[in-house]
Amino acid sequence: MPLPNRHALGLAAVLGAMWYAGASQSNGAAYLLCFLVAAVAAVSAIHAWANLRGLTLRVEPIRPVFAGEQVLVPLVLDAERGTTPHAVRVDAGDALHAAEFPEIAAGHERRATVRFAAARRGLFSGARLTATSLYPLGFFTARRVFFADQTWHVYPRPEGSAPLPASSTAARDRREGPRAEGDDFAGVRAWLPGESQRHIDWKAAARGQPLLTKQWAGESSGTLVLEWNALAPLDVESRLSQLARWVVMAERASLNYGLELPGVSIAPASGEMHSHACLRALAVFTLP
Repeated sequence: MPLPNRHALGLAAVLGAMWYAGASQSNGAAYLLCFLVAAVAAVSAIHAWANLRGLTLRVEPIRPVFAGEQVLVPLVLDAERGTTPHAVRVDAGDALHAAEFPEIAAGHERRATVRFAAARRGLFSGARLTATSLYPLGFFTARRVFFADQTWHVYPRPEGSAPLPASSTAARDRREGPRAEGDDFAGVRAWLPGESQRHIDWKAAARGQPLLTKQWAGESSGTLVLEWNALAPLDVESRLSQLARWVVMAERASLNYGLELPGVSIAPASGEMHSHACLRALAVFTLP
């Protein structure tokens, strides 16, 4: 049921003054006005409860973020047939930004985003969302709680000053994929989902050919292994932050890189899917 808010306290004071005026002066008009306003306020409580009754809320997939950034919760709101919720506000408790909807007509989906801070790394699920409304008169606050059936990762904050480790493979090996200074063009191959799109042959794609990735061969090849043990002087969270920064740096440089953690080993590769796999491993990591 809707609960009275601070505006209801002002209403109660006004009703008390009306009742006192009617009782002290035997004023029937004051009594009538007092009871009329009280009845309207009571009816508004019922409408406030009914306003959120037909509301439906769906949460779309939540993208991963780094610790210290903002988690974006994409919402899709709709109403059941025959209902039109008004003045609805949706937040996530300590939300930095709440979503507000003046009106939600049945059959017309409304989209918005609620943001809240990602304070620490990890795997999270079940965001608690609260829809509130002061409709129609503002004296009562109606609330309805929704639970987002979604999971999302918060990656370690990419921090640290250590440079990328040296390549673990010999130079002058043939390398396929990203181009570096001194490399020679060595043909194309089919593009694989998850690989970086910066090296796709877009001219061939514009001619109607399937997506192809340019291949290069030269002296700058190498595979990086980002190792936990290489950061021995640091504590757990500092190591994870440095490894996260290395993953970001290696991905931006279009390098092949792997990740070695206690109990976790990810083979060298590159591309968006690979970087997210490494960062997810860092987000949920705990010492064996």
